[in-house]
Amino acid sequence: MRSTLLLIIFLLFAEPLLAAVDIAPRGKKPLRLEDVYQQDGVPYIAVEDVIGAVGLKGHWNSVKHIFRIRTRHGWAEISPASSYLKFSGEFYPLKEKPRFIDGRLRVTDSFVLNQLSQLVGRPIYFRNLDPHTDTIISEESSSIDRLFSFLLNKKSRRSGPLIRAVAIDPGHGGLDTGVIAVDGFKEKQVNLAVAKKLAKQLKMKLGVPIYLSRDGDYELTVEQRLEPASHEEVDLWLLLHTQAAFSPTLQGVTLFIRADEVVASPDTEEVVTENSSLQLAQQLALALRESDITVNGIYPSGLLSLGRGNLPTVQIELGFLSHPEELAQLQTSGYQERLAQAIYQGIRRFAQLEKEKKNGFN
Repeated sequence: MRSTLLLIIFLLFAEPLLAAVDIAPRGKKPLRLEDVYQQDGVPYIAVEDVIGAVGLKGHWNSVKHIFRIRTRHGWAEISPASSYLKFSGEFYPLKEKPRFIDGRLRVTDSFVLNQLSQLVGRPIYFRNLDPHTDTIISEESSSIDRLFSFLLNKKSRRSGPLIRAVAIDPGHGGLDTGVIAVDGFKEKQVNLAVAKKLAKQLKMKLGVPIYLSRDGDYELTVEQRLEPASHEEVDLWLLLHTQAAFSPTLQGVTLFIRADEVVASPDTEEVVTENSSLQLAQQLALALRESDITVNGIYPSGLLSLGRGNLPTVQIELGFLSHPEELAQLQTSGYQERLAQAIYQGIRRFAQLEKEKKNGFN
């Protein structure tokens, strides 16, 4: 009896926390990976499995202590000793370092959705099928859940201004620079610049309160980023970011909405759903294109920052710092103003559509 009890206790403490994920390039059938370990609430997947699921190959160099990934544009390198991915002589920051767990080098979901997506040259579908969080993470998540529970239960209005208030989150800040261009220009700079110009447009032309998650160059906690969207009168939430790709030819604005607000695509069988976030993204895309700004499309994203409520929410990737011409544009006040003007026009049109929809019920 005693030996059986000891065996049970041993198994409980010795068995690693396993999970499973689905992963595939967008439009392809997902491949399920089950050799997944949860560490501090973050899933770690063997890098060989991850790159294999998206059609890439690689190997571990035991002499240099690096893992090399072969892409169409050359070799990329990661190491458990570094917080950066090296590619074509440039270094790209990683949210989490690769880690050796149970004898295999593993990367996180952040690597899959960001760096690996850039290596492949197309968005990647990623789903954690069995997320696990420890006590500390659970406490943080519960506060986030409470916030989005509030957003989910926001009541619709049949009267009042078109838009009561707007929340804007300029991505990154402080030591969290985001993408860094070859000339040293940082993503955090353009995100904040466009956010401030957009806020001014909205205040001047709509006369409504604008809540910025940051108005300077400093880091934020998750709660601080979400706080602007928690105001009761906020009717939409925009998250501003800028991206980079390993191919210097990629350019333009990309729009993301919550993963459950799917978008029709010619190479998938997904169906468009009627929801406010998608309608907002469509109006933003239309206004941007009318301003002669390239729009790559509207895509679903599983990013935590987009939340789980019904508050109309769009993440706007303002352009590619890896595209030489677009990089030059994004650094100019004139182009930043052009982006802000187009986004404002998209918001105004969305508000008008919402008004017409509500009037139709009267």
